[in-house]
Formats: sequence, structure tokens, C-alpha cells
Amino acid sequence: TLCFPSSADTQTTSAGKEDHVSMGGWSARKALKIVENLENVLAIELACACQALEFRRPYHTTAPLEAVYNLVRREVEPLVTDRYLADDFKIIQGMIRRNEIWKTAMTFLEEDPLW
Repeated sequence: TLCFPSSADTQTTSAGKEDHVSMGGWSARKALKIVENLENVLAIELACACQALEFRRPYHTTAPLEAVYNLVRREVEPLVTDRYLADDFKIIQGMIRRNEIWKTAMTFLEEDPLW
């Protein structure tokens, strides 16, 4: 499991004397998988947030959120009928990985830190 500490999985190799079993490699692999899972969750949440904004039209939200919404909608169509969503989530996950979402939001934060 990803939340179990890797250091607890160590095995003795020298009868308990100067036992230096590095679990760093395994810990790094687990950390990478956790980050990938987080990116996937964030992509799903962002897709849901953009869809929620669809239901509130013609009203608008704040300028930073509208900018992020427009960025996502350039690549991902609104959900009008049932369809396979995994591809949409992958597209948004790619935006997260390329820092496109962050860069879009940061332009507003740099202009006005009170956002």
C-alpha cells in the first residue's frame, strides 16, 4: 500500500549489526505513484468544477476561475450526453503536468495578490 512507510518493510541482512538496507528507491517509486494518483484526482475535480459552471451559466465566476475554465474548455467539451470520460481526464491531467493550469491562475495572482 502507498501509505505504509517503506522503512517498516526493511529486512535484516547482517544479523542486526550495521544493518543499512536502503528503502529509498522503493520510497521514491511509491511517492511517484502518489503524485500520479493526485494528478488524476485533481483532473477529475477540475472536470467536475468546469461542468458545474456550465449549469450556472449565464452567470460568471471570478476572472482567474473563468480563465482556467476557458483553458480546459479549449481542449475538453462540456458534458451534454453520456460519454467515456477517461480521455477527458487524461487531457486535463496533461494540462496539470505541463503546469498550464498553474500558469493561467498565477497570472492573476501576480497582478493582484488578494485573489
